[in-house]
Amino acid sequence: MTTNRTTRVALVLSVILFAASLTQDAFCVSGICSDWPGWSILLFGALGHTSWFANPLLAASWIAALFSRRVPALILAFAALGLAGSFMFETNVITNEAGMANPVTGLREGYWLWLASMGFGVVAAAFARKMPVKL
Repeated sequence: MTTNRTTRVALVLSVILFAASLTQDAFCVSGICSDWPGWSILLFGALGHTSWFANPLLAASWIAALFSRRVPALILAFAALGLAGSFMFETNVITNEAGMANPVTGLREGYWLWLASMGFGVVAAAFARKMPVKL
């Protein structure tokens, strides 16, 4: 398995941005912005929002790009980017166990880092190809 340098750099940046997004607040509901850091959304987000499914799609695209599978990596990365981007258009989100939706009043750094991670996943996928082994 030999991938090109651009793919490796983009993969590393995607992983770093993803990890950084976990430490930041992702969105605000009803004007309160400190209740939902990225790590908590990663753990519990599947319970309330379809955009959460961008996470396993991104991970699968990382693996496909790492193994130089360009077409599957691109499909997975674009699907992840689309799902992640769809959260920008949400007006309400469920934020408690009671299932009550609250209005989204803003997007924070964690969301933008997460979205950038998806973008670099697309770049990694676009450049994923096997390099010839030099003897």
